[in-house]
Amino acid sequence: MQFESLRQDLLGALSASGWSVQRSVDTSHWVNPLEREGYRVHSLAEELLAAMGGLSIEPINRVGPNFTNGEPFNFDPLAAGAGQRDMAIEVESVLGGKYFPIGEWLSYSSVFIEAEGRVIATGMGWIWELGPTFEEALELAVCADRPLVCLHSDPGLDPWPQANSR
Repeated sequence: MQFESLRQDLLGALSASGWSVQRSVDTSHWVNPLEREGYRVHSLAEELLAAMGGLSIEPINRVGPNFTNGEPFNFDPLAAGAGQRDMAIEVESVLGGKYFPIGEWLSYSSVFIEAEGRVIATGMGWIWELGPTFEEALELAVCADRPLVCLHSDPGLDPWPQANSR
């Protein structure tokens, strides 16, 4: 993770949540039950959970360009992934890659990180792009500094937010 490249206000929000550069927690109580459900942890997810697992980061900016950002980013992979393996399989079939749950964000959407770094949120029939890297995803989730992009919506659902809603 490239935490040193983060904005100062974002670093402040991380510190307020209990995060520090030296933080490293045991991830086995999250990884082991999820692997029993069929997930396969990858090194990026393991590194991220060691640094962020268990934290809840409050938003700095509660109004994004096309969404309301009124909920924290909770790093609880069990809340995001336990019993949700079918949802992860759907994400993998739509987007490709191998995704591992890392937490929850808006409206209890499940947040997943792909082995190459992409972070998405999914729930209620939509898949949203949070960022091509964890750092960019964290910035969107906490700072709401750019529009939220809908990558996929289930049949019968219009994309949300609409591509032209800014």
